[in-house]
Amino acid sequence: MRMTILLSLIFLIASCKKDNTPPDLQFKTGANYTSTNLTLGLGGSFTVGLIANKEKDDLNLIYTEVAFDGTNSPNRIFHTYMNSSERKHAERDITITCRNQAGTERWVFNVNDADGRISKKEIKVTVQ
Repeated sequence: MRMTILLSLIFLIASCKKDNTPPDLQFKTGANYTSTNLTLGLGGSFTVGLIANKEKDDLNLIYTEVAFDGTNSPNRIFHTYMNSSERKHAERDITITCRNQAGTERWVFNVNDADGRISKKEIKVTVQ
């Protein structure tokens, strides 16, 4: 009897475990897209393509943050909520123009789902 209760409790605890799988976020690749760190001239630009796919819960928001010269507080640059047709799959192309100042820019691309789980990808740009 005790063994049955113990096994039941273990099963109950295991089944209550929350699935923390975040949405899937990938960079588009190809001749027109940047998906790795790079070096650009002052005011240079690049295009990032994002592909987001639902894992556990519906997609909610895609947003981009940038941190300049190693700062810890990123600035939110671009954000968009998913419309009803994008809750399972969404794609965005974002063209970014760097500053006219030498330094580093860390661009972080995020997607979150309806439960708040977040996936991130980043590209570091050295501006010369």
